[in-house]
Amino acid sequence: MSLLTSYQEFMVCSLQIVNSFLLIYMLSQSFIIEASGACCSLLAVWYLRKQSILYWPFNLINSVIYLFVFYYKGLYAQMSMQLVYIALCIYGIVEWLKHINAGKTVAVMHMPQKVFVGILLLGSLLTSILYFVLGHYTDSNVPFLDALITSFSLIGTWLFTKRYIETWLIWIVIDVVGISLFIEKEMYPTAVLYFVFIGMATHGYFLWKRSLAS
Repeated sequence: MSLLTSYQEFMVCSLQIVNSFLLIYMLSQSFIIEASGACCSLLAVWYLRKQSILYWPFNLINSVIYLFVFYYKGLYAQMSMQLVYIALCIYGIVEWLKHINAGKTVAVMHMPQKVFVGILLLGSLLTSILYFVLGHYTDSNVPFLDALITSFSLIGTWLFTKRYIETWLIWIVIDVVGISLFIEKEMYPTAVLYFVFIGMATHGYFLWKRSLAS
């Protein structure tokens, strides 16, 4: 194979990759793609209520989709944190598989008080840092809400890898705040999704509470 032929094939492959990313970017501006991400997120929470490992792959797909959606909507903190969520999903799959392969269940437990205090401090710190960055270095018109929801959503995702029952209560608060943000940004499928999440999180809390009691 000549050097010219190899170079041409390389350029064709590179252009295909670029076109794929451009297609994803353009699709992220559509209602359908946002709704698809919302559906994946809904399925993820549905499986989480049942303590199923399928929560993690659906949440992974959701994070990839919303990486582009949030960029288009100007929610830069939530966009950048999707990369962290992707890593957390992979971590969650690995952690839960360890228990499954060992023939064990991932036990539901109460959150230790020191963990609760720690996440409040960490969440406040992350919110402050993101708020400063968004307010000074981006054109975001909702820097505080974007920073607040992003920080505690990140912490909430990590808490689910530990199966703390109180995580559901934290997510109910996040969902309530999120509804106002997404209505402000005209992200109506996501706003409806978060409204549904409030009911699912409430149900999930009581399901896990029953599991904890047994």
